[in-house]
Amino acid sequence: MLKKFNNKILLVIFAILAVLVVIVLFYENKNGDRTFKSDLFTVDSAKVTLINIYPKTKNNKAITLVKTGKNWEIKTNNKTFPADSTAIQRILHTLAHIKAERVAGIDKSSWANFEITDTSSTHVVVEQDKETVADFRIGKYTFTQSNERQYRQNNVKVNSHIRVAGDDRVYVVDGFLNMMFSDQASQYRNGIVFRFNKEQLTKLTFNYPADSSFTLTKSGNKWLVNDQPADSAEVERYFNSIANTVDSEFADDELKIPTSTHKLKIEGNNMPAIEVNGVSDTLSKKYFINSTYNLSASFASSNSYLYNKIFASKNKFKNVSKNSKK
Repeated sequence: MLKKFNNKILLVIFAILAVLVVIVLFYENKNGDRTFKSDLFTVDSAKVTLINIYPKTKNNKAITLVKTGKNWEIKTNNKTFPADSTAIQRILHTLAHIKAERVAGIDKSSWANFEITDTSSTHVVVEQDKETVADFRIGKYTFTQSNERQYRQNNVKVNSHIRVAGDDRVYVVDGFLNMMFSDQASQYRNGIVFRFNKEQLTKLTFNYPADSSFTLTKSGNKWLVNDQPADSAEVERYFNSIANTVDSEFADDELKIPTSTHKLKIEGNNMPAIEVNGVSDTLSKKYFINSTYNLSASFASSNSYLYNKIFASKNKFKNVSKNSKK
């Protein structure tokens, strides 16, 4: 008899607990805290063939990243350019690892607050062999303090708000997706002007207007400027500053690129010669640079910094201390 009584008590307790669980789940679902799947979509980074990025402004056309063979290209404004493989790999890695950390909004009433309406968000569509595997919008981003070890710099964690097609909820995910999926096509392009291994260098020829041309030539372990000893520290600093030269200001919109007035030829052991061309154009007030290392792009900037860094003067390399002793 006592056993039956105990069983009844246990059933009552179980029933009460079941009701409590249902109530908790109901409120958690209402508040958008836990009742969601962290995997919003499944992307196989090795199988992605196309990514369309639609900027926030309606008038802007899609930036299309398309895989052709083993390489990626960018298509924008009816033009096609080689893509930066590093940028593409970062995007593919991000797509494969996007996971929801929590729900920030449960219906359309929250969209404006998180800047994720159709007109205020960046729209991303990902395809694998012409099949859409991810379709989402990127809205507002936030910075929060974090004690997690991976966020070492200032303990700042960046989160983004996204909304997946067919789902009215707004999710919080890790990462600065607005930066990753930029509305600037230049971010995805091959912005390498030129690069080299300084240990391979043997000769640099600076061909300038008038009588300002000169050469830097390696002789044993030393460098000579026009057959005179060069300032080894300045030569080292120069090589370090231009060894991996990149830019993001492309000259695609220029009607005509002026004829180069400054040329730099870089030669070395076991490397093809690199020819760098430049001109300071007084009409457009821009500095133009291109090279044989990256034939897909020319660069133009109103800032002279990169131009002056590449096309250095002869005086920069003169060994002042030795000249002063004479």
